Amino acid sequence: MPTNLRIVRIQQKLDEMFNEKIDLSDITNIENISNEYYTRALAALAITMCCGTDADVAAQSITDGYHDMGIDAVYNDVSQKKLFLIQSKWRKDGIGSISQEEANIFSQGIKRLINFDTDGCNSKLASKKQDIEVALKDMDYQVEMIYCHTGNQSMADYAKRPIKELLFQVNEDDSTELLIFSEIKNQDIYDYLANGQGRNDITLDDVLLSNWGSIDTPYKAYYGTIPASALGEWYTQYGNRLFAKNIRYYKGSTEVNQGIRDVLKTEPDKFFYYNNGIKILCNKITRKAAYSTDRTTGLFVLDGVSVVNGAQTTGVIGSVFLEAPEVISSAKIFIQMIDLGDSDEDQVTQITKFSNTQNRIDGKDFVSLDVQQDRLRMELSFGGIQYLYKAGAKIEDPNRQISLDEAIIAQACFLNDLSVVALTKRNIGALTENIDKVPYKLLFNGSTNSFSLYNGVLVLRAVDTCLKKHESNSNGRRRLVLVHGNRFLLHLVLSQVKEIDEFGEQYLNYEYLVKKIEPIFCDYWTRVYNVMEDKFADAYPAHIFRNVGRLKQIADAL
Repeated sequence: MPTNLRIVRIQQKLDEMFNEKIDLSDITNIENISNEYYTRALAALAITMCCGTDADVAAQSITDGYHDMGIDAVYNDVSQKKLFLIQSKWRKDGIGSISQEEANIFSQGIKRLINFDTDGCNSKLASKKQDIEVALKDMDYQVEMIYCHTGNQSMADYAKRPIKELLFQVNEDDSTELLIFSEIKNQDIYDYLANGQGRNDITLDDVLLSNWGSIDTPYKAYYGTIPASALGEWYTQYGNRLFAKNIRYYKGSTEVNQGIRDVLKTEPDKFFYYNNGIKILCNKITRKAAYSTDRTTGLFVLDGVSVVNGAQTTGVIGSVFLEAPEVISSAKIFIQMIDLGDSDEDQVTQITKFSNTQNRIDGKDFVSLDVQQDRLRMELSFGGIQYLYKAGAKIEDPNRQISLDEAIIAQACFLNDLSVVALTKRNIGALTENIDKVPYKLLFNGSTNSFSLYNGVLVLRAVDTCLKKHESNSNGRRRLVLVHGNRFLLHLVLSQVKEIDEFGEQYLNYEYLVKKIEPIFCDYWTRVYNVMEDKFADAYPAHIFRNVGRLKQIADAL
């Protein structure tokens, strides 16, 4: 097909989706209005492709215009916990790629956003400031920078150099990628629009189910096991289209997903026992005659497929399958397939909702089984303090209650071991992963003092108050010390405050601690910032405060 015809068809689709939805009120040069419209529509389309949003929502993500810092669209996807930053280029001839200069402008804009530097940006980008800051502060978030263009060539390595340098600077050698890059070009756009990605039109043929069973009412459903490799093939072919009705797409490299990956690669034969499996909703399920004599195996056709539970498992299997399919050749996974037929959308929503909210257990939920936690609860109760260490309990009276979440952070930062302090930023779930081993046993054991536990939580609250107070009045990398170095600052403050004679002998007064902590906090903040700029001027602060080696260097300098 001639490339120009492909562009004509892409134009037609963009007009159908975004006509009169893209704001062009700031365009003064009428001769450029067509090119500006398609550039912005392309950025909105990238949001729709990656997040499944409708055209109206995607159109509201546009930030393109003068002083846009090289960023044409911003979208905070709370379901995926991803911040999408888009740059788009409309090549009306459908050829070429992205130049190094264009890549550099984009990467410099991303760098400024990561450093909370939005000075001089336009009003559209400024309106996204809260979304950007929420995502950058949240440890579970990932930032995805996407270059979307209608050229027919991928970016050359030399042109991508500014982007690679930024990725290395932000991610360094961390196992969790904070920043990732994707390129969407002519062919990707055409395929997406041609294949009707917005429709639930996936058909999976010859699905081989082993040791299967069925349920007849109120909906026909089948369950059993499939090879993990089959799931890998589905994800390779359909990607996020598999999750059309799910509450989230595959989130990429996260703490939980890394755990799934580790099990899949190291113990594939036990994967079935460790993983909860996936659930698929279908418009129609047809059982074939082959293998129909018993329930050892069954062959099925699934029409209108959507994975409504197990997106992360599916994505991890898909990514491992792409890297090394032989690794998962022995892995099996449990699957539920539900034939909804002509059921209304409300039923689909209900199944999706409850499949993703029931029976979810975090590692810290097992803390309630630790006898030391109940001991601490009783000791604190004698002081009129309620210790909420079981899942679901919420603080209603801060003057008389403390929570397990607070206690975990305070105890971790109370220790002299900077590897545990770094863990509170890098992977806080690891602190309570196993209540019979370290690091949990370092936090809670027979020697844990209820006085120091409670007072540590008060110090945590006082430091958090200082963080909120000063964050609004600071900017740039000095502000990033507050955002990313909050736990290290807490550790430094605790290391000084815990020397108070009464710290481990009586429950202290919060107001007393706040007054004592404010000057200590400000002093450490300034000193940490100065050392960071002296030793790690080019490093992204999020990595500095997750890296125990760098924390030790800062601590030694202090």
